[in-house]
Amino acid sequence: MTAADLALVDVRIRTLDPERPTATALAVKDGVVVAVGDAADVRDVCDGTTRVLSGAGWHVTPGIVDGHQHLLMGAQVARGASFDRVATLDDVRAVLRAERARIGPGEWLRGYAFEYAALEGREFHHTLVDEAAGPGPMLVNSLDMHTAFANAEALRIAGVTGSRDFPDGAFVVVDDAGRPTGELREMSAIRTVWDAVPEPSQADKLGWYAEAIRAQNAVGITGIHQMDGGRETIEALEALEAEGLLGLRVCLHSWVDPADDEDALADIVARRDLSGARWSAAAVKFMLDGVIDTGTAWLEEPDTHGDGTDPMWPDVEHFRRTLRRFHDTGFRIATHAIGDRAVREVLDAYATFPGSAGRHRIEHVEAAPPATVARFAAEGVAASMQPIHLRWIGAEMVDPWSQRLGAHRCRHAMPSGDIGASGATVVLGSDWPVAPFDPRLGLFAAQRRFAPDVEDRRPIGASRPLTGLEALTGYTLEAARVDGGDGGVLRVGAPADLVAWGDDPALCSPEDVVDLPVLLTVVGGDVVHRAE
Repeated sequence: MTAADLALVDVRIRTLDPERPTATALAVKDGVVVAVGDAADVRDVCDGTTRVLSGAGWHVTPGIVDGHQHLLMGAQVARGASFDRVATLDDVRAVLRAERARIGPGEWLRGYAFEYAALEGREFHHTLVDEAAGPGPMLVNSLDMHTAFANAEALRIAGVTGSRDFPDGAFVVVDDAGRPTGELREMSAIRTVWDAVPEPSQADKLGWYAEAIRAQNAVGITGIHQMDGGRETIEALEALEAEGLLGLRVCLHSWVDPADDEDALADIVARRDLSGARWSAAAVKFMLDGVIDTGTAWLEEPDTHGDGTDPMWPDVEHFRRTLRRFHDTGFRIATHAIGDRAVREVLDAYATFPGSAGRHRIEHVEAAPPATVARFAAEGVAASMQPIHLRWIGAEMVDPWSQRLGAHRCRHAMPSGDIGASGATVVLGSDWPVAPFDPRLGLFAAQRRFAPDVEDRRPIGASRPLTGLEALTGYTLEAARVDGGDGGVLRVGAPADLVAWGDDPALCSPEDVVDLPVLLTVVGGDVVHRAE
């Protein structure tokens, strides 16, 4: 064997390999780990051509894999105004006025991370923001990307004049006279206005994607599970890779929609074996319900507003048949299921598939009673959770999520620790741009069961927290395993995806994790980030 390309020495390595859990040096050749151990082990595979990094004080772990993200969508919507932690309508209007002044009259005003609580108990109506957002059209996405808010000018340009029928339970909210209020719930309704926004140039989009990738490398992310996309997403990944800009691995989940006809489904099946050096497309994403905050999650009992009684696939048998089709054709399946009824229905469907154990997963699992929690391990289904989403839920239960769900179900909020304790695989992620992608925030929230930026420091719900090691494993080994890959671990033959931290994220306190220095990020043996 020719000499290693890269070696790390004088470091502390947490390998997550049970056969050799710690080491002080490793070497990489052609993007793969070729030696793990001490300096003598690594010296045997190095020569004068090897790039050697001596990292006294570095704590090295496998690279972070964000188990649920929307990279391309996030890179585009993040060009607009952020409404993160904007708490009142007056503050919303101030952000809108500032953004309008920045972009100028007549341009599309875009925004994201709008918090439902900022409506201060009101129902949205475009008249609340028309003056502040004008002159010109406005489209602002909610914090969960399941709702968008448009002003009167945007509705006019898009030709939205009243209610419409959609195949997935989406709807345009209208007033008593049948006129649109500007609130658009779920993606089919959002697209009625989104599609009217001028399309950015391909060069602009690739630049935004590359910028987002570099920002993620800077916080230790070496891979993501992309939870939406189609042919255009594959074209973007191919272009990024061709330009040398794809600085992380991407497991693409093509989105399967209730409205997809036979041609559309066949096209998704045809993508299964498409791949690049750092991306693959052998997974699909279904959405069985929406979100609790707006009453579109599917619940066993209606929420406090009487909503939550319908799935996003009106024909549940059609949903099951389509799931089975993708199981039978070799795909890994991720299904968005937030409400307790949706979670149960997905588990019931997976349970009928031969050989499904260890292959499929459920995204979010925001409400699940103990009997449902126990099924994940028993049936070999992974839970993909986003602990940082606890930032919108308060122990006092006055937030929109808690008010909708009711106190008796809030006890079972986001039970990641209970699912993990049962022996099931728990994958962690951010759902960016829904929440910040910085995994240090997720590591904190997983252990404390509240977000680092909230005033009320009481844990949310009755689920046990994850330990530091469990949380790190959810962001590394478990995320790689559910993807069917051999990463998430540092051993000979594994992909050389790793992060060097200022301390061990599995052992230091959650409070210290939040600001833990990210010193080095390596993807496939390439240094994609190094702190100055």
